[in-house]
Amino acid sequence: MKQFISIREKRVAAAVLFVVLIAVGLNQLLYEKDYRELDKNMSSMYKDRLMPAGYLFEINDHLYQKKILHMNETVAAVQLNAELQKHDEAIARLIDAYEKTYLTKDEQQHWKQLLASLAAYKTAATNYSANSSTTSADLLDKHFLAAQTSLTELNNLQAKEGDLLQNSSKSIIGVTVIQSYLQIAMLLVIAVIAAILLLARDNPFFPAEKKVLLN
Repeated sequence: MKQFISIREKRVAAAVLFVVLIAVGLNQLLYEKDYRELDKNMSSMYKDRLMPAGYLFEINDHLYQKKILHMNETVAAVQLNAELQKHDEAIARLIDAYEKTYLTKDEQQHWKQLLASLAAYKTAATNYSANSSTTSADLLDKHFLAAQTSLTELNNLQAKEGDLLQNSSKSIIGVTVIQSYLQIAMLLVIAVIAAILLLARDNPFFPAEKKVLLN
């Protein structure tokens, strides 16, 4: 009877050990998945949020520089066109860099509006350079303000998406901490079960101890 009970207990312990080992494996898979997701969030935070925010800031700076040039009546036409061309080329490079980043649907919508405003502003600037009338100046200001509005909306969306990524990363970190504690607990369970199996009455690994226990 004692032998039967010993075998039954060992079978139960072995079954529990098997289940715990599977749980450890699954927990490790989830941990690796969360780690990849966290790495993806950190990469997106830099490539798709911090860098684009910098691009928008630089576009805004070049727009203001163009506006200042148009307001400066002492600048010769040849010099004015050359300076405007430099800013246009810089803005074109920034647009190309920004479009390589990930954009949400809302960002795509406001980005299209910004591109339209920039194109209209460039056309208005050309007309203003040819004929600096009050009408052309008003039109120039109108498209400048439209571009500013689109830039502001895009910056707000950048901040919103950045907050979402930050909250998601915090959540993943919290889950991985729980998973770490859970894995430690499961390893302790494995250690206890291993000790029970090693100290079993008919343990073949310790025959000397078996004799002592039988005596």
